[in-house]
Amino acid sequence: MSAGQARAARPIALIGTRGFGAVHLRQMAPLAESGRIRLVGVVDVAEPEPGIGAPWFPSLAALLEGADGAPEVLIIATPITTHADLAREGLAAGCHLYLEKPPVPSLADHEDLLRAASEAGRTVQVGFQARGGGGAARMRELLASGALGEVRSVDAFGAWMRDRAYYARSPWAGRRRMDGRRVADGVATNPLAHAVDLALQIAGISRQGDIARITTELRRAHDIEADGTTYLRVDPAGPGPFVQAALVTTAPSQSEPWIEIRGEKGRARLEYTTDHLELVDASGVRTQETLGRRDLLVDLLDHLDLLDRRGHLDRRDDLDDGEDSSAPLLSSLESTEAFTTVLEATQSGPDPRPIGPEHITWDGEGQAAHPVVHDIEDWMGRALHAGAPFSRIGAPFADPDAVHETTASALAPQYRRASDPTGGESR
Repeated sequence: MSAGQARAARPIALIGTRGFGAVHLRQMAPLAESGRIRLVGVVDVAEPEPGIGAPWFPSLAALLEGADGAPEVLIIATPITTHADLAREGLAAGCHLYLEKPPVPSLADHEDLLRAASEAGRTVQVGFQARGGGGAARMRELLASGALGEVRSVDAFGAWMRDRAYYARSPWAGRRRMDGRRVADGVATNPLAHAVDLALQIAGISRQGDIARITTELRRAHDIEADGTTYLRVDPAGPGPFVQAALVTTAPSQSEPWIEIRGEKGRARLEYTTDHLELVDASGVRTQETLGRRDLLVDLLDHLDLLDRRGHLDRRDDLDDGEDSSAPLLSSLESTEAFTTVLEATQSGPDPRPIGPEHITWDGEGQAAHPVVHDIEDWMGRALHAGAPFSRIGAPFADPDAVHETTASALAPQYRRASDPTGGESR
């Protein structure tokens, strides 16, 4: 296939039409109209509303058997507990995957899925959409170039609010476990997971081996199992800045989350949901940049198109001048291993401890009510400044028993840890 040849529309199927699945349907519409893709079917436990534009199937098995053409790409936008099983089923059927975040609820599932993708010879893109923003590459460039001077840490700040209705929207919302399976919901692993993942990527931490130690302090104000007021710190195995995050769903109002790197020559702050970057030099002069964004499904399609072209070329140097023959994905499953390691740390420690009612004000009524931890945004900033959990800086709502420290090696799945003579430590 030459660069000038048009390719037939690539068949795609979507599992999960509600929640973020509805976002995927909207984003796929222009790709279908342009002939880039063809939606051959959707899967959902309940029949979608009319006009979805593709036949509905109650299960992936039914779609694979009854769809008009086998899907080459499968988008999985379902509850976290279903990701691993659906992904393995899709890979076994020969599909490439777009897997919503968080990809899987455990490090063991992550390794199993990597193995399954390798054996199937298929590609897995993970839906960390913030990686598609141009600010991610710009921040990595600023850090690597030394333009800001020596940088101690890559900081993530996310002050959001969530009401009772948010945690009542589905059976798994706000749960750590359900029906004997890990759910792994929580502010750091679901709504503000993008902040954690992007901070790790900017710091150059993408694999479990890049991590030495993880410290967490997980708290909750809602009547749920999962964390909603969280500090975490990831210390690297090698040189470079550590990553830390102060993330809550207990703020008085919702603001844009950000990632910041700060050195003696200045600082850079990225609002990753808007792709807005602010640079401040040592003299205090501010520069604003608004960067573009690349859609991760388009990134996956381009990746597959280039792989198809390579399959029809006699020599790799027949590619267009300047074209990247490796076609790396922006958010490959392999590159999310560090995030899943952090997720494992949040789930392997003690359950989040409740914050005392004397430290909380409830705003609103009924299902619209949401908790506000007193002065939470101020304490989030103090924790990031100190590089330490809330309990170690004197926050009045803090609980020293909620602090958990572990090494990355201690989090390795049992079958891998058994072959490690050094073991690991966790306390």
